[in-house]
Amino acid sequence: MIKINYPQSNEILFLRGDINYTEFHLVDGKKVISSFTLLRHQEKLRSFIRVSKNHLVNPDYVKEMEHYGVYASLKMANGNLLKISRRRINYVKNSISIIQ
Repeated sequence: MIKINYPQSNEILFLRGDINYTEFHLVDGKKVISSFTLLRHQEKLRSFIRVSKNHLVNPDYVKEMEHYGVYASLKMANGNLLKISRRRINYVKNSISIIQ
């Protein structure tokens, strides 16, 4: 088994997956690239919330959840808006409200 060296979870805003690699978006504005899939990171970062096929977020840095019709997104601490997949909206809403 390969050990993955993570940034500390309190340093990570969100992760963005793209096929077989993952970008870590950090609080300090830096990005770190990993050659592992988002699913692999999700298994290790259990407190993070999967909001779409491509994004895993740290709930500590979610500022608000915005709704527009049947669509929703999360506004992160750095100002990024991350779209929530429609089938995950209720799960994300419940997960965020439990944490906050």
